[in-house]
Amino acid sequence: MYFYKKIVIMKRFLLILTAAVILFPAQAQKTKVSESIEKIGDGKNNCLVVTITGASEDDVAKAWKDKMKDTGGKVSGKKEMFVDDATLPSISPNTIDIYSVIEEKGGHVIFKVAFNLGGAYLNSKEHASGYKIAEKMIYDFAVEQTKCAVQKKIDEQKDVIAKTTKDIEGLTKDNEKLAKDIEDYKKRIEDAEKDIEKNKSDIVNGNQNLEDQNKALKELEKNLSEVD
Repeated sequence: MYFYKKIVIMKRFLLILTAAVILFPAQAQKTKVSESIEKIGDGKNNCLVVTITGASEDDVAKAWKDKMKDTGGKVSGKKEMFVDDATLPSISPNTIDIYSVIEEKGGHVIFKVAFNLGGAYLNSKEHASGYKIAEKMIYDFAVEQTKCAVQKKIDEQKDVIAKTTKDIEGLTKDNEKLAKDIEDYKKRIEDAEKDIEKNKSDIVNGNQNLEDQNKALKELEKNLSEVD
């Protein structure tokens, strides 16, 4: 009974994990890049801000660093990263200094990026064309990282499900063995009960034989005493 209850509990746990994997993307917020004045770079400057759902600081920092290396700039820092003399001709014909701040909050990452064009920070009013391109770059990056976060959760849940499934299979085999042992014990008990009944009959017969033998012995002893 204990093993059956444990299997039922594990199956329920398996369903909960599967539901968690399915619901995670549904609960993710719609990716939206906004423009804001934040403390970034050399003071309070214009930047782009986006929330990356379900991601971790380390994963986002690594991915952004890899992306920034492609700009040819010198990358330094991690959660507060600086890219010196980055080349992004679609945003500006000149080299750009890029500042980024990564902050984990409530299981999500608040990602802020500022582009110093050289005397002015990229903004939607003064640099409409370049801003739209930067906005799309940040949006695409955030969406990609959100998908990576979801995939990571899926992979983790798959590992847990695989382990739980293996545990259930192990318990099922244990149950099958125990059930077989029970049948074997039942058969042995039945055989033992038959042996007991046979022994009882043999004891009765043996007692009768013993009684007859004792009578015969007494008769012989009597005959012996009568011999002259």
